[in-house]
Amino acid sequence: MISGLYSGATNMMGQGEYQAVIARNLANANTVGYKKNIAVFESFVAGSKTQKEESAEGTGSTLGKVATDFAQGEMQYTGNDLDLAIKGDGFFEVQTKAGIAYTRSGQFMLSRDRTVVTPEGWPLMSNGGPIQIPLNTKTFTFQTDGSISIDGKSVGKINVTNFENPDALKSIGGSAYVTSDNVKPSNEPGSFEIGQGYLERSNVNVIDEMVNMIANMRNFQSGNQSTDSINESLKKLIGLVS
Repeated sequence: MISGLYSGATNMMGQGEYQAVIARNLANANTVGYKKNIAVFESFVAGSKTQKEESAEGTGSTLGKVATDFAQGEMQYTGNDLDLAIKGDGFFEVQTKAGIAYTRSGQFMLSRDRTVVTPEGWPLMSNGGPIQIPLNTKTFTFQTDGSISIDGKSVGKINVTNFENPDALKSIGGSAYVTSDNVKPSNEPGSFEIGQGYLERSNVNVIDEMVNMIANMRNFQSGNQSTDSINESLKKLIGLVS
């Protein structure tokens, strides 16, 4: 009976954490380049001193980790020359105050000194450093391979970085990531095309997330009812023996 109470409580804790994951996905459903989070649950046995020990105080499940689904988002045409989208592998490389970060969000703009930056003010990096568009520029073009042309003259190439295991990237909020000890840039550039005048939408499916939220809430309510029932049984049992 105690093990059932423990199992119900741990399951409810996991479902509460899962609700936060779903809420984060829904909040970023319209965030450019956002990649949805996926909750990965793990079953465990509580009270076992060793993995070989058969007896235990209780079992349950908990939210083991939150993974990221890096599937391609829908390409949306905007017509804005500073909107860029990556179709395929890789991330834009941007310079933050804390160092280099990586993002799939290609919603760029010009700073006061006409540097191409993110809405946060992070410069988009090329093989020649930050990209600047001179004041009297008539045309500037980003080719599908990332090459940059200003008034018909090639001035560099956008840094698009690919990773062998992007799942190990660490999110710093929104659509931006930084590397960790477990991930390094791949030696292979990957297959990609840059789309100028396009943005990659979030890959969150709002309907799926709403269904997940409803199912998770019902599971939580079921666990709550189960623990309440066990708790009432324990009270009656204590009353009988006291």
